[in-house]
Amino acid sequence: MANIRKSFNFRTGLQVDNDNFVVNANGLVGIGTSIPQGYLLNVHGDTRVTGLVTTGELYAGTGTVGVLSATSADVSGILTVGQLKVGSSEIVDNLIGYARTTFITDNAGVGFHTTAKLGINTTTSPGASDVEFKVHGDANVTGILTASTLSGTLPVTDLSGTLTNDQLPTDINKPTGIITASSFVGGLTGTATTASSLTGNPNITVTSVGTTDVNASGIVTATTELNVGTGGTALTALSTGRLGVGTALPTSEIQVRKASDSLVEVVSDSGEARISIGNSVGVGNSSGVLRFGNNQRTLDFINRDTGNINMVLHGGGSGIDTGRFDWIYGQNNDELMSLTYGGSLGIGITNPSHTLHVVGTSTVTGNAFVGGNLSVDGNISGTITLPSLITSNIDVSSGISTFNIIKVNSSFTVGYGVSLGIGTETPIQDIDARNKTALFGTIGIGTDVVYSGSLLTAYGNVIVDGSIGIGTTYINPSGGYVQLYAPLTEIYDGHINLNSNSTVGFDTSDPKAVFDFSNVGAATTRPVMIVPNINNSTITGIAETPSGSIIFNTSTSKFQGYTGTAWVDLH
Repeated sequence: MANIRKSFNFRTGLQVDNDNFVVNANGLVGIGTSIPQGYLLNVHGDTRVTGLVTTGELYAGTGTVGVLSATSADVSGILTVGQLKVGSSEIVDNLIGYARTTFITDNAGVGFHTTAKLGINTTTSPGASDVEFKVHGDANVTGILTASTLSGTLPVTDLSGTLTNDQLPTDINKPTGIITASSFVGGLTGTATTASSLTGNPNITVTSVGTTDVNASGIVTATTELNVGTGGTALTALSTGRLGVGTALPTSEIQVRKASDSLVEVVSDSGEARISIGNSVGVGNSSGVLRFGNNQRTLDFINRDTGNINMVLHGGGSGIDTGRFDWIYGQNNDELMSLTYGGSLGIGITNPSHTLHVVGTSTVTGNAFVGGNLSVDGNISGTITLPSLITSNIDVSSGISTFNIIKVNSSFTVGYGVSLGIGTETPIQDIDARNKTALFGTIGIGTDVVYSGSLLTAYGNVIVDGSIGIGTTYINPSGGYVQLYAPLTEIYDGHINLNSNSTVGFDTSDPKAVFDFSNVGAATTRPVMIVPNINNSTITGIAETPSGSIIFNTSTSKFQGYTGTAWVDLH
């Protein structure tokens, strides 16, 4: 090649072949490319420097460097460095893929991806079997740390990923930060003061649980107590076996306490919802059950043993405001039945006044026993069969049945062939009241029809051997046997027959003639007798007029008598 000792000035650039060496008009140099962009020197291909490369900043894709000394380095590919020397308190950024490299500093610290310095002591060049990254002193990593082996003390704020036994030392002694891992192979022993999430079946023993969530599928043991909420007021579980909801100091095994409106629910989406109490496990025979849903929409109270079900009222201290048992229909709050503390049961009434007080219709299909008096304000209907043994000796074939008063508001029937005696114990007729007086408003004899307004209706013979008072409660002892006290006595279509020895007297008990009206003038304001008043036309129409008949002829104003053949004037 010619030896030219001469300076050249190319104003518009220089090009050797197409892309071997190019200097464009902007002063950019390209080796291996005809279009250098962005940087003063653009090298496309491998570059080897056998001497010392001094640069303020180094940006490389893939490179192999024996000793690299730089104030900062930016590597986007693979950088193989025997030794990396950085200045005091400088930043090494974006080192990707480096291996077995010694970082030599002046102990002032080096920052990776951060301005916070990582202090690294001077080391010798590592051998092939040495670790890739070796730090003497403290290491502060704020990003992701990926390593196959970590040894020594590891104080970290967050540790994620998977750690195997080969990657950990024999003991991890008292970590002071948070250990986060997807799994612990081989188990994790020791004491953890805090844990944000545990899975698997860990056995955890804690002295107190704060506000941090506890999510465990295994056994969580609190040796003293478990508190939820401020001071445990939301939920407290004591070592004595007592559980409190709404209280930190439960006084019973399970206590729910709220300022107002407490609610405990036992809900089953289908089937039965049950609460069991007793002396046997698993709803055994020695237990009681409160059950809902065995039959649709039905609530059951069950005693599975052979004892009682007791409902106790006012079982505490003494007091005067004692309540009662109430059965209420919830749709309208009507009280169906009530039982007072005094033992009075009311059906259909709120305040029963008797031991059994029923308002409404009552039906007894079996026997009913009454130990005292039986009072009936209404009617008794139907058939009543009285027992053979009763205090008043009713329903017996012999003896006397005695009553003080018998009141019948409806029909009173005496059986066929049975006599009724009034004032006698041995009746000789169907109704025998021969030693007593009977008072009647209306009497029907021999008939089933009693005419309205009549006192006595008789069909057939009437025989009187004594006194009869009609229309009165008093019989004059000096009067006749039949005494009428009535404003009017009428006979319809009947006859009065007096035998040959009979007389009719007015105001006298001893008539002197067949008709004795001699005392009429002294006994009445109308002392006259009126014969039939008949005119001529009526007389002509009379058939079968007996001889001796007397009339007053209103056509002639004459008293007339019938001779058997004609009517003749009597004056």
